[in-house]
Amino acid sequence: MLLISAAPKLGLPLEAVLRGAALPPAALGQRGVPIPLSAARHVWSSAERVSGGPELGLRVAETLDVGTLDVLDYLSRSSASFGAALCRFIRFAPLLADSGVLSLHADGGHAHFRHAAPNGVPAVSELLAGMTVLRAQAFSGERVRPVAVRFRHHRRRGAGAYERIFDAPVEFGAPCDELVFRREHLEVPFRSADPRLCEILEAFAQLRLQQQSQVDAPPPAAPSGFVDEVRHVLRECIAEGNPNIDRVAEHMGVSARTLQRQLREHGTSHRALLAETRAALMDRYLDSANPSQRVLAAELGYASARSVSRALRRR
Repeated sequence: MLLISAAPKLGLPLEAVLRGAALPPAALGQRGVPIPLSAARHVWSSAERVSGGPELGLRVAETLDVGTLDVLDYLSRSSASFGAALCRFIRFAPLLADSGVLSLHADGGHAHFRHAAPNGVPAVSELLAGMTVLRAQAFSGERVRPVAVRFRHHRRRGAGAYERIFDAPVEFGAPCDELVFRREHLEVPFRSADPRLCEILEAFAQLRLQQQSQVDAPPPAAPSGFVDEVRHVLRECIAEGNPNIDRVAEHMGVSARTLQRQLREHGTSHRALLAETRAALMDRYLDSANPSQRVLAAELGYASARSVSRALRRR
């Protein structure tokens, strides 16, 4: 866990932080093992109480040396550009932690790196945002900074770390966590780019991801890697705000007609999988909080709050 790596530099007493944690200290410090969100929430909340600092996530981001994120760090650093690194981080983030759904999409002249995590941990959201900006600057040697920063949680006291790291307007109580960059920043090259090393690390990360899913995933009633892939893409598209079939097909590199045919061959449809995915996400939101229908609409990719209201009545 990243907090474990940063604790000595921050002067945090680990025994006090981990007292009563859902996982033993040995498990929390084990490399290559993703930490469940429930355990992370407990440990980060404890660390904030012990440290007394509301900006703990950003302070941790500033202390983490390259390599602390294991293969994710080296894979990002060897990528050709900031945009390529973000795409790989999104793809392989489950190797690090159960931290919600990450997505990247362009809208006009801007690129949105979004983090959707129902019942997430504010410190973890700020850690992710801080690491993204600091790593981009370190690997590129350029002043890559967002034009806007948004967090779902409400502002807590303190402002120094926000100004120091982001140098951009920060909004709190937003529908989701996101960093907004100028679109051309995605093309910023990394000085540390190494195409051959990146290829090797990507193959290694993919193997670890497959091994992890085999261990963690319950056996499905009717196994279908293709359908699971569509479900994953649907979650990304929902986070982006556009889960229609054309957008899903674009993510998967096929035409909408081909996607419809393949789904029929697997005994399902885009509409059925979208309803299933939204229902699962809605359950998580409703269990974790009491969000407004406006927030639900934004998080679940509905056109309006009225659409959410109809969906809730059908449940």
